Amino acid sequence: MSFLLIFSIFLFGSLAINIIAPIWPLYIKSLNASMVELGFVFGTSNGMAAILQLVTGVLSDRYGRRRIHIVGTFLAIFPPLLYALATYWYDLIPGVILLGVATSLYTPVRWSIVSDISTSKNRARAYSRVNIAYYLGFIIGPVLGGLVADIYNMKIPLFLSSLFSAFCFILVLRLRETRGSNTLTYVNEDDAYKVAAFRKVIFWFSFMYLLEGAGLGILSPITPIFLQKRFSVDPTYIGILFTVGYGIAPFLAQIPGGLLSDKFDKRKVIVIAYFIASPFYSLFAMSKNLWEPFIFLSISYGLEAMVWSAHQSLRMNLTPSSRWGFVNALSYTMFWGGMTLGNVLSGILWKTYGMYFPYYVSSIIILASSIAVLFLEKD
Repeated sequence: MSFLLIFSIFLFGSLAINIIAPIWPLYIKSLNASMVELGFVFGTSNGMAAILQLVTGVLSDRYGRRRIHIVGTFLAIFPPLLYALATYWYDLIPGVILLGVATSLYTPVRWSIVSDISTSKNRARAYSRVNIAYYLGFIIGPVLGGLVADIYNMKIPLFLSSLFSAFCFILVLRLRETRGSNTLTYVNEDDAYKVAAFRKVIFWFSFMYLLEGAGLGILSPITPIFLQKRFSVDPTYIGILFTVGYGIAPFLAQIPGGLLSDKFDKRKVIVIAYFIASPFYSLFAMSKNLWEPFIFLSISYGLEAMVWSAHQSLRMNLTPSSRWGFVNALSYTMFWGGMTLGNVLSGILWKTYGMYFPYYVSSIIILASSIAVLFLEKD
C-alpha cells in the first residue's frame, strides 16, 4: 500500500476539520448561543462519536476496515453544509450528530490501518509519519480558515471543509482492505502473551484517554471566545495562533517524538512530556500580550503531541493484533467521552468561576492523565 496515499488521506481529513477550527465557536456564538449552549453543541458531536466508536472497532476487526472507512468518510462531507444553513444555534444539532456518526466510523479504522501495515519495531515511526500529515492539516487549515472568514464570511470555511472531505473520500476509495474477516478469532504466537494482560491494558489506557479528552475538551469551545474577550482579536489572529500552536509546534515535534519513543521507555517519555506541558495551559490564560499565547500554546500542545506516537505504538504493541480495531475504538470512545464531559464543563466553569478557571482545571486533569501509563508493562 502506498504510504503517499495514507499520508494524503490523513492530510485532507485533517484539513477538513481544522479549516473551521478557529471560527467554529465564533460561528456558534453568532447564532445566539450562550457559553453553556456552546459547550452543549461541542459535546453533542463528541458524545455521539464516543457512543458509536466501540461498535465500529469490533465490526472492523471482524469484517474488515475498508467498507466502514468509506461510509464514515462519505458521511463527513455533509455536516459543514448543514451548518451553513443554520439560522439559530440549535439548527446545528442535526449536523453535529451526523459528524459524530461519521467520526465514530472513520477515526478508529483510519488509525488501525497504520498498525495493520507496520510492525512492532517500526510502529512508533509509522505513527510519527502519519502524525506529520495530520499536523500539516493543523498548520494549513486554521490560518486558511481564519483568513477566508475575515475576507469573505464564516460560511466559506464550512464549504471548504466539505470539499476537503470529498477529496478525502475519493482517496479512501483507493485503499485496499488491510484486515481480513477472520482476524477476530486468530491469535498468533507473538500475541499469546498479551492476551492475559489485555484487561489491564484497556483499563489504564481508557483512564488516560478519558482524562486527557476532558482536559482538552474544556479548552476547545472557549479558547477563541477567550482570546476575543481578552485581546479583542479577529479570526485571522486566532487562525494563525491555531496554526502555530496546534499545527507547527506538534508537526516539528513528531520526528524527535518518534526517535525518543524508539530509544527510551515510552512510559517515562509520556509522563515527563505531560509533566512539563501541563502548567503551560494555565500560563496561557495568564498571557499579557499577543505573543505569549503563541509561546504557551506551542509548548503545552507541542509537548503533549510529541508523545502521541509513543502511546499510540505502546497501546498497539501491548495489544493482541486481533484486537487492534477494538482497542483503538475503545480508546477513542473514552477520549471523545472525555471531550464531551470537558465540553459540557467548559461553559459551566466559565459562567460560575470566570473565564480563567477552566484553564487551571485543564492543566490539572492533563497532568493526572499521564499517570496511568506507569501502571502498564514496558513494551
